[in-house]
Amino acid sequence: MTRRRRIVVTRTGGPEVLRVDTDDAPEPGPDHLRIRVTAAGIARADLLMRAGRYPGRAPAPPFTPGWDVTGVVDAVGSNVQARWRGRRVVALTLTGGHASHVCAPATSVVELSDTLPEYAAACLPLTHVTAHELLHHVARVRPGERVLVHGAAGGVGTALLDVGHLLGAEMYGVAAPRDHALVEEHGAQPVERGREAFTQADIVLDMIGGATLRASWRSLRPGGRLVSYGFLSTEASPPRDLLRLRLWNALPNGRRAAFYRLSTNARRHPDRVRATLESLVEKLGEGRLHPRIGACVPLDKPAEGHRLADDPTIRGKVLLVP
Repeated sequence: MTRRRRIVVTRTGGPEVLRVDTDDAPEPGPDHLRIRVTAAGIARADLLMRAGRYPGRAPAPPFTPGWDVTGVVDAVGSNVQARWRGRRVVALTLTGGHASHVCAPATSVVELSDTLPEYAAACLPLTHVTAHELLHHVARVRPGERVLVHGAAGGVGTALLDVGHLLGAEMYGVAAPRDHALVEEHGAQPVERGREAFTQADIVLDMIGGATLRASWRSLRPGGRLVSYGFLSTEASPPRDLLRLRLWNALPNGRRAAFYRLSTNARRHPDRVRATLESLVEKLGEGRLHPRIGACVPLDKPAEGHRLADDPTIRGKVLLVP
């Protein structure tokens, strides 16, 4: 029997509530395969779930977080072709990824070539799939449109700048002055906080909420589109912000507002999300995407990983490495 290590959120609270448990690795179901994890990303959602502040449906403690992993297939279910054994893969797991072994539907994983860097690939499933979904399927960006990204120096923010640049959009990133150079590195024009309204954007992408969401609406030109996909602000109220989006969307000024959540769409449209991840892996191999790795931390030190992921001076994905 294969043994595994996994991080457990024992109760809501700070990083000190994280524990590393050892138990039997799960056996894959008939249509699943098991991945021996080589890298797992820490997402902002993981921090919020641990702290009990996630603005949506979250598992009750004890649970193992973790949205995205890379690794090697070490076991397959009865309906999965044996050729998958030994293949390097990347997957969007949504939960349970912070472990040495994790099972996933065979139809959801994407194979990695031998030359593709697995740590860079581990940055794709959450941030870049979210960015692709927002730009392609929600905002429906067209070449030449002016796109304003809030939180542009964060993981999803830089992914949006990358993907938007590939679409031929004119990208603008709202960030603190210390991060303006980072925004420029991703081919976008930095925008100072508080100056958003001067952009007159075709599209605004907002993960902050609260007062920032109101500023985002004011930043839109007539006929523009606002997409909210998070509530990171301490003053944000998800019910109030969602109500605002519905009310704004009903106004007769041609502007439109929408809300997006990756976990919901991954469950509703698994084939589309998997195809998106496959496309992103291909673009990574071509050097057209530039995910940033902020730090690599041993799986046995989850509290350190969470502290680094919550550190605003760390730019890039923090990875847990079993």
